[in-house]
Amino acid sequence: MRLTPISNKIASELKKVENAKKSPKAYSAPKKASFSKQDSSSFTSDARRLSESKAQADIAAARIAMEPDIRVEKVNEVKKKVANGYYNTSEFADRLAEKMCDVFGIKK
Repeated sequence: MRLTPISNKIASELKKVENAKKSPKAYSAPKKASFSKQDSSSFTSDARRLSESKAQADIAAARIAMEPDIRVEKVNEVKKKVANGYYNTSEFADRLAEKMCDVFGIKK
């Protein structure tokens, strides 16, 4: 499971919020206080996106926390492959090369 895209998205949204805080237009005080209107609040689209991003990050963190630190079935599978010599085969080398090309964006 790759979490890099989620963390990049959150960092991007946080930068937007920080930049909005620094902008003088973002926090201009009202010229005249009006007591006849009811108070209301609303969120900007950026704030809603940030909230959604945080919710997604929280869900991902909860899923990761539920996973055990060591997955015994995976460890046993790798041990079997090592014992059988799978990692010394051309089949493994070909699959590894394909995955590396995909990760680094190298076309065949």
